[in-house]
Amino acid sequence: MRLQFFLITCFLSLPLQQGVMAQSAGDYFHESANLYIGAKLPEALRIGLLGLQKYSTDKKLNALVEKIKEELEKQKQTQQQKQQDQQKQQEKDEKSQKEQQQQQEQQKREQEEQQELQKQQQQQPAQQNEQEKQDMQKRELPKPDEISKEEAERILKALQNQEQDLQKARKRKGKGRRRTGKDW
Repeated sequence: MRLQFFLITCFLSLPLQQGVMAQSAGDYFHESANLYIGAKLPEALRIGLLGLQKYSTDKKLNALVEKIKEELEKQKQTQQQKQQDQQKQQEKDEKSQKEQQQQQEQQKREQEEQQELQKQQQQQPAQQNEQEKQDMQKRELPKPDEISKEEAERILKALQNQEQDLQKARKRKGKGRRRTGKDW
């Protein structure tokens, strides 16, 4: 039982002894350096700064703290660069997506226009066929008292040709029967 009491007392007093013990500049340096190597930069900086509060003239500790600050700054810059790159990529993706959407809309409009044009072309021949049928019916069924313009022109031409033929025939007859004197 005495042994247990002793062990418990020693165990409980251990943290008190560590806090009472003063650390040297080398201890702060080594602890901070181990954290730096383990990539725990914020904690390494905290320990290094604690050591500098007590040992501000220690060159190794000052150099380590500066190195840690540089690494933290590099990490910060790298992180900012990554964020900028991600933002640029996101903007590029959005722009690409927008362009693709515009292209799709343009293709859709062109397809709709083409379909409309085809529809009109299909309707147009049907309309033309109907128009042609109506024209044919008009030509075939002239009004009883009227004749078409083409028919009138054709008749007029035929009459003119007939008139010319008659005049030519008369001239030929008149030339052949000319009397040159008395026939006795």
